[in-house]
Parts: sequence; C-alpha cells; structure tokens
Amino acid sequence: MTSRDGRTFGHISGVEVGTIFTSKAALAEAGVHALRQAGIHGDHELGAFSICLSKGYEDNVDRGNLITYVGSGGQDDDGKQISDQSPDSPANKTLFISSVTKRPVRVVRGANDDNAYSPTHGYRYDGLYVVDEAKMVDGKKGFKMCTFTLKRIEEDGQKAIPIRRTLTVGKLAKMRKKARTG
Repeated sequence: MTSRDGRTFGHISGVEVGTIFTSKAALAEAGVHALRQAGIHGDHELGAFSICLSKGYEDNVDRGNLITYVGSGGQDDDGKQISDQSPDSPANKTLFISSVTKRPVRVVRGANDDNAYSPTHGYRYDGLYVVDEAKMVDGKKGFKMCTFTLKRIEEDGQKAIPIRRTLTVGKLAKMRKKARTG
C-alpha cells in the first residue's frame, strides 16, 4: 500500500488541508480520494480511507466540523432514491467498520451551491474526521439509509473550514435599509 493509491489512513504526504483540486482525477492522482466516481473509498476489512461529500444525497447534512453523511446505494441513474440502502454493501460496510476502529477518514468536499462549506469550484481536502456513529435511519423519502456521523479531528495549526457567505432576503433588506438611512 502506498499513499498515492489512497489506501492509507490519515493525511497524504505533501497534501495540505485546504488544498483545492480541479477534478476527481486530480484527487485520485494525489491519492487523497482514489475513486473517480464513488463517494466512499475503503477496504472491506480495514475501513474507510476517504469520503467525498457532494450533491449525491439529499439526506447529507454538513455543519463543517460535524457531518451526517449518507452511504451509497438505492439510487437510479438519475440520482433519485428508489430503494433502501444496505449496510452490507462494500462501500457502506467500510464506514460501519470505521465507526468501530475510529481510524481517521479523509474528507473531501466538492462544489455544491446548496452547501456553504463546499468550495465554489473543484474539490477541497478538508482534513481528517472520525466516524463517531453509524446507523440505519428512515430517510426523507422513507427508504432505509445508512447514515454516518463524522466529527472533525482537531489538530494543532489546522485552519478552520472556509464558509461561503450567502446573501439572504433578510440580509439584503438590512443592507437596503442601511443604505437609505446612511
């Protein structure tokens, strides 16, 4: 196993937290997240090495240092959830194992307009997390979903996860009022 094939736990040598990659191919080449399609990279005996958080599942919840990540499976070709997920599928199994071993999982965020913690373009390596909890829950569409709670591992000198500022209707109204009153 070498770090460039992504089959390692922890940071990849020479890749700093916060590094932006232009594509999944670039992520794979660096060894940060070796799979170009799937969101979970792991070993069915050792656990998960990395995840890529993007637009894939509506049940994902990203709060920066705390993520509720939905496993894989049960979607049709258009990305619509049509069946239950299985905890025994190879990818999901790796995250269930990681919830027991507590080995660090690299987290990558892909561009997503609906997520204030995601980069505006490409993919960003956001550091190491631990799978704190793994369970089956009823998803928003009523299907059984594998859900994993990941907590960011705090490290000395680690930068905070960047957050994009969003302009809401309320903020816009305040700005207009302030502009009128001086």
